Amino acid sequence: VLPVKVLNASGNGTYVNVANGIVWATDNGAQVINLSLGGSAPSTILEDAVNYAYTRGVVLVGSTGNSGGSLVLYPAHYAPVIAVAATDAANNHSAFSNFGNQVDLAAPGDQIYSLYPGGGYGYRSGTSMSAPFVSGLAAILIGLPGNYNAGWVENQMESTALDLGTPGWD
Repeated sequence: VLPVKVLNASGNGTYVNVANGIVWATDNGAQVINLSLGGSAPSTILEDAVNYAYTRGVVLVGSTGNSGGSLVLYPAHYAPVIAVAATDAANNHSAFSNFGNQVDLAAPGDQIYSLYPGGGYGYRSGTSMSAPFVSGLAAILIGLPGNYNAGWVENQMESTALDLGTPGWD
């Protein structure tokens, strides 16, 4: 585990900081990068960092956002990033979770028991809670013999995922 801090204590930051974190993690051996963060505007610097990591075999997983809208946030919006929406305990789409054509997978993200800033534990909801589930699975898969390719790992997750809602791509 390589913890890389790219946001300030308030959870704010810049795409430059996120891009620098992606490149640093890639150069220091990361095989899976969880991006439980996002912004609404595209960025060439951020996209270049995503592509840099992906072409080096890194699996990138990102949160889609929590406004309940159809805009998937960046960097999850970029094709090399596995964009993760949130589901509730009944495997239904969480109302707060962003959705759209860029979404690749969904994972539990509603009322997840987790650490709280400043200490302690509590229940949190958001796609930032969903993405780590997918990142954990990606880490397991990338550790299996022959799974050295980020695209391969993404395909394995998507082709074996539980199909929720209307059968087929939603």
